[in-house]
Amino acid sequence: MCIATHRSNLLRIARSLLLCVVSLLALDASAHAQSCPFYATAFNSFSDPPNFTQGAMSVQWCLDGASVTTSNWCPDGYSLRFDASSEDPVILISTGASGCSAIEVSFKYAQFAASGSIVRYGLSSATTVSCTASTSNTLGALLVTGGACTPVTYTIPLGSSASVHLRFDHGVNSNAILLDDFQVRLVGCCGTHECCVAGAAGCSDNAVAKCVCAQDPYCCATGWDAQCVSEVELFGCGNCSGGGGGEPCLVSGATDFGTLFMGGSICTLEPELFDSCEGLGPYLTSSFGCGGSLDMAMQFGSGFPYSAAISKCFAFGPNTSPSLRFKYSKQAGTLGPRVDVSIASGSWSTLWQATSAGVSCTSVELLLPSLANESDVRFRFASASSVSNGSTFDDIEVIANTPIPHACCAEGAPSCTDSVVALCTCVIDAFCCTTAWDAACVAEATIYCGALCPGLPVCGSPTAGSCFVARVLPACADAECCLTVCTLDGFCCDNDWDALCVQEAHAWCAPQADFDGDGIVGAKDLAILLAQWGGSGSADLDASGTVDAEDLAAFLHAWGL
Repeated sequence: MCIATHRSNLLRIARSLLLCVVSLLALDASAHAQSCPFYATAFNSFSDPPNFTQGAMSVQWCLDGASVTTSNWCPDGYSLRFDASSEDPVILISTGASGCSAIEVSFKYAQFAASGSIVRYGLSSATTVSCTASTSNTLGALLVTGGACTPVTYTIPLGSSASVHLRFDHGVNSNAILLDDFQVRLVGCCGTHECCVAGAAGCSDNAVAKCVCAQDPYCCATGWDAQCVSEVELFGCGNCSGGGGGEPCLVSGATDFGTLFMGGSICTLEPELFDSCEGLGPYLTSSFGCGGSLDMAMQFGSGFPYSAAISKCFAFGPNTSPSLRFKYSKQAGTLGPRVDVSIASGSWSTLWQATSAGVSCTSVELLLPSLANESDVRFRFASASSVSNGSTFDDIEVIANTPIPHACCAEGAPSCTDSVVALCTCVIDAFCCTTAWDAACVAEATIYCGALCPGLPVCGSPTAGSCFVARVLPACADAECCLTVCTLDGFCCDNDWDALCVQEAHAWCAPQADFDGDGIVGAKDLAILLAQWGGSGSADLDASGTVDAEDLAAFLHAWGL
């Protein structure tokens, strides 16, 4: 069973189980986003399902003839039943002005016979449910489960919309469909508390929350407890001791000082990056060195103490390669400008100082490996001269981890060395190019983008092995067959693809051998297989890349079905 596990000695297990979730949910690219519980009903009484309102946020039902019944194939006792083509229950989920990026909908369902049932949705700004609302987008089909209680999860991107109508379109005939354990989770609008304070799932700094939850999904799925707070520093995502007032240290930061001139101190104009200023200024300028029309820069004031802007604290995790980038200009006859550094509120030491007599706008990159694992680092951008009003800084960027190139089959910094594989993967899952190239990214690169990473034990990996051959690793190469087997027998994806899994693959996947689509596996299909022998095509039942004896064995097992 794939779950979000929690507690310190299970963190690595939780991250490993993410791969299982990635596999069984077809590698949903939104898995890295924050989500938190919003609404749930198990249809536990005949008066259910209840509507729900919280300010401008709500869940409203139009049952459209559906009703709660005690006849249920799921173990909870009650369920929502709709068994006519005219019964298409609709749910309105409204997120108001919360800024949610998506909603996650999960439920269990069961049906014995096909009805052409489809789950549909439509985005809108509606605040009241409508049984006739437009739901032209398709989420997926409800398939025959043979009475098995089958879990399903869908993610619906909201874009600029605040509401979504979700419709369970029954389809044709009068076959019964039973719905149970309906839940709604919000994505991207969960955390309203500081990341250094325990509270609801997620936290107010989205970058810190993503960093923590990538390694401990519990924190964004269930609750941001004391352990999640401790992991802000443990995982190198921020600092809860040096920021003050519950504010974590930054992981990275950047500014180009904008394009419009504004009066006042840099600390007033750029509070997201600078914590305090010393002396006069610094100020914005559109002249002097790096400044220009529609490209502001930081200009220092004159006098003593030296004009300076001090950054907020930064936290750099273990095994990182932090760096500092900026542009500067220097006035001839002055000593500045200069960059100082302080660790854990200690004394300032010079990190860099301009040496040329005078210089136009010049780019600098300082590699800072000695600051790796430091949890409270501050930078001071100083004039270093009492007559330094001609010196400027621009395009300042603090990078937590300068990427180290790595192969697409290896975990590491964002992206990978094969640009084609990297682009393909990051279109599916942007996390892989913005935050880290983790095990889930390796799986996506292999399954969807041709990385061919060896021995990857997830459904659909070309190197996972045949679904019709037993082995000591989980999963198999045919994604559709693998997901079919593992949905009904989780052991095959959690432990080993053993002899029983092979039998189940033959039993549940062999209709795939009906190559000509006439409804029966017979002589015509055999002719197609023989025509493709030694090559590739639809007859490659074990997804090995070649139609061979293993495919013939699987085909003969399905003969006459």
